[in-house]
Amino acid sequence: MIVRCVQIISPTSREVVSDHPGIRIGVEYPVLEVITTVRGVLLRIPERPDVTAGRDTPGLWDAAMFTVVDSRLPGCWVAELGDGQLTLAPKEWQRPGFWDDYFDDEPSACAEYQRLRAEILSQA
Repeated sequence: MIVRCVQIISPTSREVVSDHPGIRIGVEYPVLEVITTVRGVLLRIPERPDVTAGRDTPGLWDAAMFTVVDSRLPGCWVAELGDGQLTLAPKEWQRPGFWDDYFDDEPSACAEYQRLRAEILSQA
């Protein structure tokens, strides 16, 4: 799935803003994960690489910021329903604590992210 950013909604204030260091209007992004909750739909997209960590920092963004350019879903995505939300993502990323492990630079989570990120991008 590929989306194009058409507006930026601040993750902190929830207001429309003209720019943000992690995302740009007019740019197309592959979607790594979709999370639906009672508050709305969030898309996880790869952001600019974190040069200090040597990896990208995939962030969650309000789906209202995007239009869909290509709606094909990656073959590695599965649907998971739990805790009041529906998630579309690789099964490995849906285990409790995966994203905490990734952002804590836990080697197996980082390797799993890189492997599945590459699979998703190859299908985009």
